[in-house]
Amino acid sequence: MLSSAPGRINLIGEHTDYNKGYVLPAAIHLRTCFLAAARADNEVHIWADNFHEEEAFDQEAIVPSEQRRWANYVKGIFWVLKQEGHRLGGINALIWGEVPLESGLSSSAALEVSVIKGLCALLHIDLPALKMAQLAQRAENDFVGVKCGLMDQFISVFGRKDTALFLDCETLDYAYYPLNLEKAGLGIVVYDTKVRRKLASSEYNKRRQEASHALQILKTKGARSYKDATTALLESSRGEMGAVPYKRARHVITENERVLKAVGALQKDDFSGLGGLLFQSHESLRDDYEVSCPELNLLYDVGKEFPGCLGARLVGAGFGGSGIALLEKRAREGFRKRMLAEAEKRGFPGPEFHEIAIGQGAELTPFNNPGGS
Repeated sequence: MLSSAPGRINLIGEHTDYNKGYVLPAAIHLRTCFLAAARADNEVHIWADNFHEEEAFDQEAIVPSEQRRWANYVKGIFWVLKQEGHRLGGINALIWGEVPLESGLSSSAALEVSVIKGLCALLHIDLPALKMAQLAQRAENDFVGVKCGLMDQFISVFGRKDTALFLDCETLDYAYYPLNLEKAGLGIVVYDTKVRRKLASSEYNKRRQEASHALQILKTKGARSYKDATTALLESSRGEMGAVPYKRARHVITENERVLKAVGALQKDDFSGLGGLLFQSHESLRDDYEVSCPELNLLYDVGKEFPGCLGARLVGAGFGGSGIALLEKRAREGFRKRMLAEAEKRGFPGPEFHEIAIGQGAELTPFNNPGGS
């Protein structure tokens, strides 16, 4: 059984998923593949082609690997399925992927979803799509130890080609909106700074705590969640919060508003309006949530004045990783050259660029035995 799942971009709605707000992601054409066959015993043997490494383990003793971090995302899926009471047999599997690692395109969710999709098909485990996404998230939270929200796994399961997905991270209500980039002569370019996110884990957890603290104060003023909070309510609570929680809350509240405006822009194919919201999102992430870095700010600075760039912002946790730029197709090469020149002038690492198409969610390709029907 061959299964595959995509990475993702998040058009807008950053650091809102774990704050139970709104996000607007899209699946990308770059995928991770999981080719698996059953074996007679209880062992699992996985070959990771990208790393040229093998991991083997017995399902009666699933423990994290200290040497091979990639293996923990796979082990986590086996672990969570066993936690749910499913009987799992032995597996031989091959994994390979196109999603760049540690670049803010959610290679981890693509791996998790490809594995759980393939295992459920191979072992005849009937899981609804939402449950599949939730278990993949749980594996990353509780086995790998990364406290991510649900967005990455959700879009990897539910993504549709040439479509953005609006998700309410509290209710899990979602809706699809056409992303007519080709018709508009536009494309999305991912800018990988090659700055690895050394601070991302500790600072990410700190931001979560600060935003949660601010929300508790807003709740005393009548807000049930960040979705209910307004900037007027925030201003009335400013004195009780302190400067830092106030800024974190301002980002979450205004970012939720920007997601709703972005949905409106997509409904009208208003890509100029969407681009302006991307710039505003970066400003808020830089100034209020304070998760940017000089290399990511370069994308914003160049994008603001480059003809043919409609919008640009950092994506993902921040502190490095990647950003996206919404560009006229004719401007893409000139923009890439300008960014490379400016990065070199500043002594930044040489960035990489990926032209992104909007792809399909997780898929299966069954293989029949040569003698089978």
